Amino acid sequence: MLEPLRHHEPQDNFLEEVRKIANDIGAVLIFDEVSSGFRFVVGGVHLKYKVYPDIVVFAKGMSNGFPMSAIIGKKEVMESAQDSFISSTYWTERIGPVAAITTIKKMIKNKVPQKLEKTGEYLIKNLKRIVEKNHIEMEIIGLPALMHFSFQYGEKNRAIETLFIQEMLKGGIIASSGIYVSYAFKKEHLDKYLKTADKVFAILKEAIDKNMVEKLLNGPVAQSGFKRLT
Repeated sequence: MLEPLRHHEPQDNFLEEVRKIANDIGAVLIFDEVSSGFRFVVGGVHLKYKVYPDIVVFAKGMSNGFPMSAIIGKKEVMESAQDSFISSTYWTERIGPVAAITTIKKMIKNKVPQKLEKTGEYLIKNLKRIVEKNHIEMEIIGLPALMHFSFQYGEKNRAIETLFIQEMLKGGIIASSGIYVSYAFKKEHLDKYLKTADKVFAILKEAIDKNMVEKLLNGPVAQSGFKRLT
């Protein structure tokens, strides 16, 4: 079980090789497309790479945020469910399926994945420009629709990222180190983000040069991922 795509495209026929190994040992291959599904291709990125798993899992991306999930797969694998008992309190819930069908129809009609790619390309291009302008050491990775950036200052990275989030919030932008672009983004939204980020990067640069990053924080340094639980 794996994510076929996250922040990096698969290299060196990775997915094809995983498919071959699963075939050779008789394993069920499952793609987790909760994040990637419908963002790059309507129907999932396994269609983009033409590598077909035995099961694919989707979630709220297919229903515009409404609680919804779907499991699709090959008949011989999916029929295994006949040997088990699956029950749910929500069998008759209709909002999720209706939201998913409506969202998928709009994705197809409005060519949403293509729009997301163009939006992400605009953000990446201009984000790189203002990063260079402010002489910030930062790496931008990922595909346009699912981009991520990280500061390159070693142990200071988390504090710098926390200050970035704090100052962006002061400018009216809820931000993080990742940008999952939305079809709802308009150019004025993107330009506001970039204009605010430009000002914030200037603050970060001065704070880094003067070794004052943590002194400018209004709270503790943000913890990363699940570190708070370990």
